[in-house]
Amino acid sequence: MLLKLGDDVSTDEIMPAGLALALRSNIPELARFAFSQVDEDFYDRAIEIREQGGHVIVGGENYGQGSSREHGALVPAYLGLRAVVAKAFARIHGQNLVNFGVAPLLFCDASDHDVIEQGDVLRIQGLREGLERGEDAFTVRNVTRDSSFQVRHDLSDRQVRVLLAGGLVNDFRVRAAAGQTGQRAAASQP
Repeated sequence: MLLKLGDDVSTDEIMPAGLALALRSNIPELARFAFSQVDEDFYDRAIEIREQGGHVIVGGENYGQGSSREHGALVPAYLGLRAVVAKAFARIHGQNLVNFGVAPLLFCDASDHDVIEQGDVLRIQGLREGLERGEDAFTVRNVTRDSSFQVRHDLSDRQVRVLLAGGLVNDFRVRAAAGQTGQRAAASQP
């Protein structure tokens, strides 16, 4: 787990707003500022482990609150973020995570947040396969502490489909290739 955060982490803390306007289309450069207000070494650690399968962030209540800027999900996903485990998500940010292929997972027992330390190695067991089977609860193994805890999701079927595709753009590509994206528009025409 690359970063442990408390409650009410805003999208401005995830991706500082003043930088997004000038650099918004330069994701590699913008990524250098991700979480810089709460952890100045985040970028270096994320780059180091990005190619090793990505990382997880742990958050508290209301993770991603504040503005609904998509860069708060896009930039961490670019840096290898695969899942955020939190006590609760701000609604729009949770959807933005899904849109960029990052799993928003909820602690089944919020007190599990307190026993995780930054740097612990967390493995989410069978997440992809479980999502494919329609499961909504998963075991997270804390390899560092030789313990485990339960997480769940509250995603719709559509959100699960998007997440399994790796994000909204990939989901659109898959559905376009299968000829499924224009069905609604064609059905509504006389």
